[in-house]
Amino acid sequence: MIRLIPGILLVMLAVANAGAQIVVEQCDTMEFSVTSRPNIPETNFVWAIYNSSPNPTDVLDPTTSLDPALYFTNGQYEGRKVSVVNLEPGEYYVRIEVWDEISCTNNVEMYVMEVIEKIPEIVLEGDSVCIGDPAVVKIIFTGVGPYTIDYTYGDAITGNVVNMNGVVVDGPEVVIPILDPLPEGETTFWLMSVEDDCRAYEYPIEERPGTGILIYPKPTNSQIYQIDK
Repeated sequence: MIRLIPGILLVMLAVANAGAQIVVEQCDTMEFSVTSRPNIPETNFVWAIYNSSPNPTDVLDPTTSLDPALYFTNGQYEGRKVSVVNLEPGEYYVRIEVWDEISCTNNVEMYVMEVIEKIPEIVLEGDSVCIGDPAVVKIIFTGVGPYTIDYTYGDAITGNVVNMNGVVVDGPEVVIPILDPLPEGETTFWLMSVEDDCRAYEYPIEERPGTGILIYPKPTNSQIYQIDK
């Protein structure tokens, strides 16, 4: 049985979603604090994080919780305010136990927390130039660099494809020079994976960000004739 603790409020400095108790984005630091319980020295607060799967999880047993040294900042899981980091995407239980040595009470409250996957947000801008002129692709990042990227461009049908792996850029914008001469028409540029300060993310093939590099033929001289009507 889990008894609710009167006067306890969880404050989270992270992304919230009204449809869930606690929803945060991967790599965010989640801060939890008790704000409304009397500040009595004899009151003790202990926090724990549990995987929601496999079920059932005994949230009354602290030995079944995740290692606090890995997920609580500085390994600190006691006190009115704690912060949690490094959780992988998934659903978790947040448990707080409060006991008072004077009144001899011991209560437990639990919340469901979902950590959602952080997918890098990237904008690609392809060049449009005449054949023979140098072309570039601009990548605009939203996040914290530096970034390590894998990308490819070319024509998969003919096999004329260039792959570049492990290219390190500082961001938030980078211009990628296309070194090989490209044929007339459109050549596709794809971003295959991105690694930033949060994580390495490999895009599924059908979700790879892409842009076209458009190569025009050399213009030719022509005469314009006026038609009298």
